[in-house]
Amino acid sequence: MRIVISPRSVEPEPSSNIATASRAFGDDYPVSMSQWPVRVAGVVLMLTSVLYAVWALRSLNLDLWWLAVPFAVANAYSLLYSVVVVVNQWSRRVPEPRPAPHGDEPLVGIIIPTCGEPVPMILRTVLSVIDQDWPTERMAILVSDDGHDPALERALARLPVHYHSPPDRNAPGRDGAAKAGNLNSALAELDRLHPGIGFIETRDADDEVGSRGFLRQVVGQLLADDGLAFVQTIKEAQVSPGDPFNNRESMFYRGQMLTRNAANAVFPCGSGVVWRRTALHDIGEFPTWNLVEDLQSGVEALRRGWRGLYVPIVGAVGQHAPEDLANAYKQRGTWAIDTIRLMVWGDLRGLGVRQRAHFYGMVLDYLNAFTSLVYVPAIALSLVGMTPFDTTGWTYVLFMGPIALATEVWLLVINRPFNDRRRRQRDPYRALWRARVIWTGMAPIYLKAAVQAIGGGRHHKPVYKVTRKQDHHEWYWQLTVPQAFAVTGIAACGLYSAVYGHLPPAAVLGATTYWGGLHLVLFAKFVTYGWRGVRPLRRTVSTPAAEPNPVFAPSS
Repeated sequence: MRIVISPRSVEPEPSSNIATASRAFGDDYPVSMSQWPVRVAGVVLMLTSVLYAVWALRSLNLDLWWLAVPFAVANAYSLLYSVVVVVNQWSRRVPEPRPAPHGDEPLVGIIIPTCGEPVPMILRTVLSVIDQDWPTERMAILVSDDGHDPALERALARLPVHYHSPPDRNAPGRDGAAKAGNLNSALAELDRLHPGIGFIETRDADDEVGSRGFLRQVVGQLLADDGLAFVQTIKEAQVSPGDPFNNRESMFYRGQMLTRNAANAVFPCGSGVVWRRTALHDIGEFPTWNLVEDLQSGVEALRRGWRGLYVPIVGAVGQHAPEDLANAYKQRGTWAIDTIRLMVWGDLRGLGVRQRAHFYGMVLDYLNAFTSLVYVPAIALSLVGMTPFDTTGWTYVLFMGPIALATEVWLLVINRPFNDRRRRQRDPYRALWRARVIWTGMAPIYLKAAVQAIGGGRHHKPVYKVTRKQDHHEWYWQLTVPQAFAVTGIAACGLYSAVYGHLPPAAVLGATTYWGGLHLVLFAKFVTYGWRGVRPLRRTVSTPAAEPNPVFAPSS
């Protein structure tokens, strides 16, 4: 359908480079993949972990029990976490493509919830929805605006879109205050406009469609299998070169989701997903108990016997991804609170063992941040001569070396994104390094999230805030104080020991160097993210830059 935009109309944002590339790439993907490298690397990691664990228990320095015992507990947690991850990664399943045939397409309701996003950004999303390989008359597109923006309503008037203004948050009759409430209001409106509608897509306001065959591929899967509650696809994002904040989450969308296919543990990610309407009705519509609705809605469907599916095509491309530290903290902190709160206080009855392993693995990932409270002080103390183990240097090398090497090989093996077209541009070592910087550097945020989620109890729901759709670049030094303190503290301990001759042999530092020293290096790199995007002072003074586009401020 051709949309004519008048000269006075608000212009939509141009399509992002990555969305254009996704549409050009198409929907082809291999339906089989080799799993033996992942399994062999996993078995080797388990064997070296067992050898290390036996040695570590026998070599604890009980003269310093206050250091050795916490270090052993942290090690036990790390090894348990490794076991769960290896088990979860053991099998991957790629679904056969089942595109819906042309000529008999069912009506699909497409909900785009908004809350103050820039109008050009929303228009880009809407136009990408319309420009799909799916008849426009078989789309019921509804923009549900929690921002109640007259400019948005006027801009949408020329498009085949229904503008909906839901009740205000906490208004009587509204089911849910945040995004879930918006979605539920939109669902009720769609039911009123199109009784008996069979499928519902949810799409974030800033997520334009990637593959033009998105609906054809996803709805085709739902038509072929009545037991499917929802189908999720890859979410991409327009990011700066190198994706410094790991917003593309390649290891998740192009790896872990395939393992979830094998265990029926896929969950919706809020966008690039299509639901069966009867499944939403079965779970009581979009749940409002947690901060966001996506993860919990999937769990509610799975524990009632429905199945979820992941199809590896690009269904959504974020026009903006958080690339300033404050916004990244906000987004990932919300995910952490939401996940931990659901797994600790939510109702998981009905989930099978393999499903629980995948969902609890997410919690273990966040709670792994607590080990930094042990590993970082341990390396500082080791530098002044107090180590958690009492053994010779060669045995450190003999037992620490294999598990360290096996861990690094394992991470490289699983960090091979499925069907990623960026093979020539993507350095696997650098990509893994950047991902680990974020995993480790976010430890203080994950610690705070765990305390809030667990300490708040089942009935205390933290306040949800929408993630900003613009970058605010400045030096967020106060947000990196914990990481900077750890780095400077360890450096001070090392300098003190070197000056006064207390530095132990390098081999004796083997255990704490790997577990704690890795944190030190990753923290140091993460601190630099506190000022990422800030222009150098001399450049700002000598050549004043033009005022950037408020929607898409360029990142350096």
